[in-house]
Amino acid sequence: MRRMRGFERLSLGPTLVHVATLLAILWTVSPSTFAQNVQGGTSGVAQERTSAGSENWHVVPPGGPAPRTKDGHPDLNGVWFPNSAGRQVQRAYPIDPAARRQFDPKATPEEKPVLLPGAADKFRRQQQRYGDCALPGTPGTLLEENVLTWPIQLIQTADRLLMFIEYPMDFRIIHTDGRPHPKDPDPTFNGNSVAHWEGDTLVVDTIAIDERANFGGFFHSDQEHVIERYSRPSKNYIIQEITVEDPLVLAKPWKSAPRKWSLSVVADDDLEEFFCTTNEEPQEWQKEGRPSNVQLGNPPSSN
Repeated sequence: MRRMRGFERLSLGPTLVHVATLLAILWTVSPSTFAQNVQGGTSGVAQERTSAGSENWHVVPPGGPAPRTKDGHPDLNGVWFPNSAGRQVQRAYPIDPAARRQFDPKATPEEKPVLLPGAADKFRRQQQRYGDCALPGTPGTLLEENVLTWPIQLIQTADRLLMFIEYPMDFRIIHTDGRPHPKDPDPTFNGNSVAHWEGDTLVVDTIAIDERANFGGFFHSDQEHVIERYSRPSKNYIIQEITVEDPLVLAKPWKSAPRKWSLSVVADDDLEEFFCTTNEEPQEWQKEGRPSNVQLGNPPSSN
């Protein structure tokens, strides 16, 4: 039976996938790379990850030490959810609030970005209409998952980390072999990413991010520089920290709180497909005299 993803009326960013490149990379990956079980997990065919039943979900346990690759680094492979529940959660599910969130703002507060004088007016993003396609981008795509529910899948090889993002249907290829950035990389929504290990932490350095990508409600300049740090303190968790530098927009570098991603409780879990298509609902609402500039994810009341 095909698992159905919990759906909250969110549209997706258009993505062009270079299929041949991805297939060539994945051909070198051992099938065991795609399957990791959280402690107590069950078959992905037999269990829907979004099936709540009468269960009151709680924070999944650490699950023991993190596995390691042959070269001794933490093994980041797996399907990861932006919460501590190890599964996709929805607003109506009976769930411990601590399991729903990526971080506790009381324990690890996260400051809002501090913009330079005048930058707010110049770089502020216009309100996005409900029904518009969301653009992928680094670091906004992963940062917004703190209020969403979709997973990512990490596939780690000897010289790169592949990141597949369910919402919006997107991918990143991060080189971990110590190579530098190209001298003049073409801008893309996810930018050019290279990475290196600092002890047990993978440090991802990204530049050349398309200026139409955004995070925190504003756009950035062509000088934006993003540093992501990934660690796996235990079997069932990875921790992600993001720092954003932009001398033309930010008064000081912005740093995220340490955000938890939990390993799926469904064994051999895979991502589902989302596609962005033309959504005609806003136009239909306008014909009926209802507002068409509703924010993404919040359709107007039918009353």
